Amino acid sequence: MKRSLKPLALAASVLFTNSAFSDETKNTQQANVGVTIGLTGTNLEISTPLNNYVSVRGEININGKVDRKLTLENNRYDITFNPDTKSLFVDIHPFSGAFYLTGGLISQNINFELTGNTSTSVFNFNGTSYAYANVAAFMGKAGFSHSTAPYLGLGWSNRNKVSSGVAFSFEAGLIDVGTGSVDLAVECGSGLSSSQCSALQSDVAAEMSKVNSDLDRKLFYPVVKLGISYRF
Repeated sequence: MKRSLKPLALAASVLFTNSAFSDETKNTQQANVGVTIGLTGTNLEISTPLNNYVSVRGEININGKVDRKLTLENNRYDITFNPDTKSLFVDIHPFSGAFYLTGGLISQNINFELTGNTSTSVFNFNGTSYAYANVAAFMGKAGFSHSTAPYLGLGWSNRNKVSSGVAFSFEAGLIDVGTGSVDLAVECGSGLSSSQCSALQSDVAAEMSKVNSDLDRKLFYPVVKLGISYRF
């Protein structure tokens, strides 16, 4: 009788082992879908754990437009910030816990649109002051050289630890965006003569060259974001 129980015990052991393995496999294949909000705007996020230590994650920007005001070289600007990004990351959980290190690539078109603020009385270009009334329009764009940028960061998340339901995350890191550049343009007011208009445009070109010289170095764009997701 004792002999006949051995195959049954062995079968039960295999059954429960396979069942546990299946549950673990199913658990690691479950995906989290969520939203992150931070310095790269609002992003839709999808992540899938491969095991207890590694997960892959993708993000796409869904709303990044932010309006700000800035004073630069004594000129006031209205700035519209548009972080257009698509990202792919690999998250490493070295202790099989909530803390993780992350790295990946970001396809980015982070740009800033600048418009001369209408509340100012004068603009200053290349050390020369021009009355606001003599400047019909002053605008510009700023961006970065790396269209595909490497990213490194670290964070905390319980995405991989919940079997289902809501999870939270926090992440901080740096995007290697390359060098920066600014393109400035000005339209002369009707009160300027043709020679005065040429002088204004020359001063704006000199101002742009000065700013671009300052930006011709390796730059990093900071990332700080909070996230909420749901695991199916």
